[in-house]
Amino acid sequence: PTGCGKTSLIEIMTDRKDPRSYSGEVLINGQTRPHSFKHNVGYVAQEDMFNETLTPRENIFFSANLRLPKTLSTHEKEVLVSNIISELALESCADTRMNKEFHRGVSGGEKKRTCIGMELVLSSKILFLDEPTTGKII
Repeated sequence: PTGCGKTSLIEIMTDRKDPRSYSGEVLINGQTRPHSFKHNVGYVAQEDMFNETLTPRENIFFSANLRLPKTLSTHEKEVLVSNIISELALESCADTRMNKEFHRGVSGGEKKRTCIGMELVLSSKILFLDEPTTGKII
């Protein structure tokens, strides 16, 4: 239900909330969360965050280019992005601008899947999704 603290819980679990803003401790399997935990999780926020002037392919590639090691070649990143687009069934809109003023752009579900793809480039062990299906046809 709305307002029950799902977002706050995810932000605490993913170490995105200031520890001074809550009490208690986060344990994983009964152990204090290791410092490396934050680098092993991905997070897709409830609000869609992408560049509206880019296509899904360009947004996912931008995320890959920004966040993956520079030692990975452009070709390797392009292959990764193509695989993610395929896995998320974004082929039909992969080269459509996210938001078109006078023409249909990308649907709400396609926008959400693009945001998920932007996190999938990291191959995180755990991916937290904050209300991924609210108001969307996924």
